Amino acid sequence: MANIHYGTKMKNLTKSLLLCALLLLSVTLVAQNKLNMAVHELRFKDASGHTLLHIDYQIPYRNLVFMAQENGYFATVDVSVSIPRGDSLIVIKDLLDNVGITNKNDATSGKSHINRVSFLLDESVDRLYFKAEDLNSGNVFTWPIDGRPLDEEELLSDIQLCSVVVPDSISVSKFRRGDVLYKSEPSLIFDKNILENVHLYLETYVPERLQGTGLMNLYIEKDSLIIKDDYFDISLDAPQKALHLQIPTGELEAGSYQGTLSLQIGESLQEKEFDFFITEKGEPLYFLMADPEEELQLLRYFTAGATPLDWSRYDEITKKRYLSSIWKYLASSAGLSTESILAIVEERVDYANAHFRYFKDGWKTDMGRIYIRNGAADDVEKDVIQELTRYVSKDYQIWKYRGKVRAVYVFVDVQMNGNYQLIYVRGDEMESSRPDFRRYLGDDFDLSKLD
Repeated sequence: MANIHYGTKMKNLTKSLLLCALLLLSVTLVAQNKLNMAVHELRFKDASGHTLLHIDYQIPYRNLVFMAQENGYFATVDVSVSIPRGDSLIVIKDLLDNVGITNKNDATSGKSHINRVSFLLDESVDRLYFKAEDLNSGNVFTWPIDGRPLDEEELLSDIQLCSVVVPDSISVSKFRRGDVLYKSEPSLIFDKNILENVHLYLETYVPERLQGTGLMNLYIEKDSLIIKDDYFDISLDAPQKALHLQIPTGELEAGSYQGTLSLQIGESLQEKEFDFFITEKGEPLYFLMADPEEELQLLRYFTAGATPLDWSRYDEITKKRYLSSIWKYLASSAGLSTESILAIVEERVDYANAHFRYFKDGWKTDMGRIYIRNGAADDVEKDVIQELTRYVSKDYQIWKYRGKVRAVYVFVDVQMNGNYQLIYVRGDEMESSRPDFRRYLGDDFDLSKLD
């Protein structure tokens, strides 16, 4: 659910990187071990000011099991929303969602089923629980949902991202508002080769005392670079008003984008944040590890905040697309091709696995992490901490880098089993020394060795 900020405009979602500023992605794709699907929660107000919660969900056909029946192929999804009561969960909304196709090839295509569950939030609860079960396969998806209603003072609804907005006065679609169909895109993924615009739908809620002209700002960034920063006046002459904004995809490169939409009326300011992906057919994906979780761990060696807020909610292809976009940006920042930087890192991973292994892959050790990030040290000193300390004799190594990276690292084989642990660092903001590192080195250790 979109974050809300009053008073201070947040233009920048900055992360410290070794090579660049890392994009932050808050998308609502979900990856569980079983049923993979996308969910996007949206809060609006009805005419009485009560909060209406929409839970839009999207299930790729390929993730469902279709059974042949008389007139086609069908999957049935049991969808429910529950509220905690003591040690129990009480179902407050449920439906059987029947998904039918006539062409069995659609079951393995890129097509998806999109639907919506809606209800009023009669009370404020920290968590609701969404559950979807494919009855043909038994595959289950669950996810906690913020159950807090919009505050009375809020000026803006959450932002619904849509792939299609067209006039529609006859359909019974749950995504129709008045005579317009706003087709939601819960995955937040938009293919620029198919869609000319990313559509934003939202509503304003303005009390009579504030009605008049407001100032709205649409701000979008990618990789910490400003893509759009548009200000425009908006007439707020009614307690509730619908807004439709468009973001053209033609000039947007493939990757993830972060946006902020703000509304200022006098001294009142409110912001809503949103995120979306732009893709292109044939977009290459870059990764080293078969497991996206391990790929993310590897990328953390180069970034200080590589994990998006909703990482656990991405399906596998979205995780790989996200990770691929980081590799491409790191390569661009270093003046290298993506293939070149992957080759360098892969070689370092192989070296780490060969030389720093200890009951786990060498690339996951402290030495492996530093080697992968910086390469081979310019100077390596190996020695033994003598019995003069409170510990028994222990091997240690000092790694010094004197090129573009100017840093010093001290590793100690604390348990004398080959697992060298990083206890001291200087010149690397992504690492920190242990507060008691002198206890490992002893009072007699010559600190000038670290110069």
